[in-house]
Amino acid sequence: MMTIQDLKYALRLLSKRPGFTALTTLVMAVGIGLSVYLFSFLNTMAYKPLPFEDSESLVVIDQVRNGLLLNGGNLDPHDYYEIKNNVKSFSEIAAYAETSINVSGHDGARRYNATKIEPNVFHMTRTKPILGREFTQAENHTGAENVVIIGYDIWKNMYGGDPEVLDQIVRVNGKSARIIGVMPEGYFFPRNSELWVPLQEDPTKVARGDGESCSVLAHLGDGIDLDQVNREIDVVMKRIEEKFPKTNNGIGAFATTFPMSTMGNGGSVFLFSMYVVTILLLLLASINVSNLLLSRAVERNKETAIRVALGAPRARLIGQMLWESTIICTVGGVIGLLVAAWGLEVTESITNTFTGDKPFFWWKFGVDSFTLKIFFAFVVSTILMTGVFPAWKNTGTDFNAVLRDGTRGAAGKKAGRLNRLLVISEVFLTMTVLIAASVMVVGTYIAANADYGAKVDNILAAEIRLPQATYNTHEKRVQFVKSLQSRLENNVGVGNVAITSSLPGDYTWSPTVAIEGKEYADESSYPRANYIAIMPGTLAKLGVELRSGRYFENLDEGSEKRTVIVTESFVKKHFGEESPLGKRVRIAEIDGDKPRWLTIVGVVEHTIQGQSFSPNAGTPSIFRPLMQSSRRGLTVAMEMKAAPAVTTGTLRNTLESIDPDVPAFLIKTYQEIIDRNTAGIGFASKIFLIFAIVAVVLASSGIYGVMSNTVVQRTQEIGVKRALGADEKRVIMDFLNSGIKQLLWGGIPGLLAGGSLGFALSRLLATGNSSVVAIAAVMIAIIGSVVIISTYLPTRRTLALEPSDALRYE
Repeated sequence: MMTIQDLKYALRLLSKRPGFTALTTLVMAVGIGLSVYLFSFLNTMAYKPLPFEDSESLVVIDQVRNGLLLNGGNLDPHDYYEIKNNVKSFSEIAAYAETSINVSGHDGARRYNATKIEPNVFHMTRTKPILGREFTQAENHTGAENVVIIGYDIWKNMYGGDPEVLDQIVRVNGKSARIIGVMPEGYFFPRNSELWVPLQEDPTKVARGDGESCSVLAHLGDGIDLDQVNREIDVVMKRIEEKFPKTNNGIGAFATTFPMSTMGNGGSVFLFSMYVVTILLLLLASINVSNLLLSRAVERNKETAIRVALGAPRARLIGQMLWESTIICTVGGVIGLLVAAWGLEVTESITNTFTGDKPFFWWKFGVDSFTLKIFFAFVVSTILMTGVFPAWKNTGTDFNAVLRDGTRGAAGKKAGRLNRLLVISEVFLTMTVLIAASVMVVGTYIAANADYGAKVDNILAAEIRLPQATYNTHEKRVQFVKSLQSRLENNVGVGNVAITSSLPGDYTWSPTVAIEGKEYADESSYPRANYIAIMPGTLAKLGVELRSGRYFENLDEGSEKRTVIVTESFVKKHFGEESPLGKRVRIAEIDGDKPRWLTIVGVVEHTIQGQSFSPNAGTPSIFRPLMQSSRRGLTVAMEMKAAPAVTTGTLRNTLESIDPDVPAFLIKTYQEIIDRNTAGIGFASKIFLIFAIVAVVLASSGIYGVMSNTVVQRTQEIGVKRALGADEKRVIMDFLNSGIKQLLWGGIPGLLAGGSLGFALSRLLATGNSSVVAIAAVMIAIIGSVVIISTYLPTRRTLALEPSDALRYE
């Protein structure tokens, strides 16, 4: 009964101050809404279990090279077998290799994301085909019959859901293969695969370093954690490195959860920073609401004292005040949850731009059980943070002293300490959030506006992969490329055509290289460079400027020729001020003990391969003519003289006329490819920016409210000082000095905490330490201005009172 009465009492009090109620509810809605959204978003991205039975114990193992984790299948099959045979902490283990496959049907050829797997991979994901069967061990051997398992979408779209699809023949990479199974709807393991074939990799039949690299999937044994597994893996990899220094120098392996494996290097730093900023923002919102409720409680101090004097239990009074906090946090939380749900729904479409193709299959954003759990946790914690302290503080005062004191014009020592603590807390939290958020925003801006070394306007790019069965010789691959370029450029809807193994902005192979005349102690001392094959004229068509020497010409044609072009970053790193023209280099990983020296004939500006903020952005590049070193994986960049759809149709028709088994895929404008590199961090920086804006607003209003309240409480003190002859300037300086002290007490720890996060993020974004220092200086100026203004304006307003009025102020 009393609980209902207390609830009605709290509702009545809140209804009497609608402005106060709306403000506090809005502050909590913002704090809880943003926090719930980000926790749910990060959980889906990096921690949410895969939709399989026992997925909590599922881990993926990838290669580590010189301390950097190489996601996407870079483990040598020999190393995989060593881990399989020597690491005892796994209950199950299997290898897989992600790829893409050309599939030819009655409506032409298409490219699908595919995975080569060992037969037990499906069992490890606790999933069986809805039609047919899994692979057998016999089918995993080299030379076995070509078989394929297709995904649900292929089955529906290509075969119309035909239940008799089993044993039908389909052309896969130019070879006939028999369909033996169909996987369930929504199954795209490991990321977005739609087709699976046997791995057929036998390390005993290939030399170490020559086999197709792979990733490793494993289930942890009962009671085993990742730290224990990685210690075992580290011991095995160090033993391999000692035994095979030529191929394994600096090579390790690392196991992590499957979602975390997609975050790449620096992912843990990014996640930690996001979580810290989120918690700090929620604390900032809670402190603001707590301060508002405390101010409201102080206004009712005399009422509370009277009720205590009349015998009201303290627990009852605290319960009544907690109801106000409960109502504010609950209503604000529900509003915040609705906004978070809307944000998660919008996020579903935004994340489609994070990857080059389809988003990962577990990226399903929305309100789930985790979201609801974190919502209730935040609501309960904010109720306690915002309600308990004001209620305890207000009911714990000496009611006799309150009743004797008919004024509120003088602040007690405890009240003064409390106000200072609130200001210091807000300064600390805001400084930390602003520095971390600003580093993220500035780093993203720098990355998004980086010069990749090529023009990107009005260019349509597409990828092509030539089937090994058909294009098994250098001459066939060269003839295909020459025919494709000639036919495209003779089409009226297409301008210049550039064909390369990798465009600037795309990741590429970075083998070890050697410079003639330089000695290297061992394999680890060889430098690395991006190695890219291009058609003559490609660099000029892409706008990559020539610094010295010449571009490739037709005279460079022929596998017996040995010419390369290097970037100016390569020259600066290996030749200094000396001209590199005529000097020779070799690709150490290819040539081995039989060096084939390549003569440098030109130098071009630096080009970035991959993301502009990645650790490899500064890696120099070597360009080789495709007519000397042909590739099966190609990128075609076409200058558009018509709409993108028309140019796409021209490309598809041209490929159909040359070879119907070769489709174009990942067709995008060059600008879209570049934008994709920063799409993920760009989205994160927008979240950080929102957090920064909210933090500034909350801190400014909170600091101003506390400082204003402090000045008001000291109105009589100010009146006394002025009556005794103190001038306005002296009074203002006293208050400003107090504000500056609070700024320093909160700002210095905030500077250290925010600076630590900022420097960690700057390494992730390659922003540079000088940028972090500049950002910190700007944030100090902003917060300092907020504190000074919040002190000066209330003081100036109080000084406008006559001393006699100030002495009588209540």
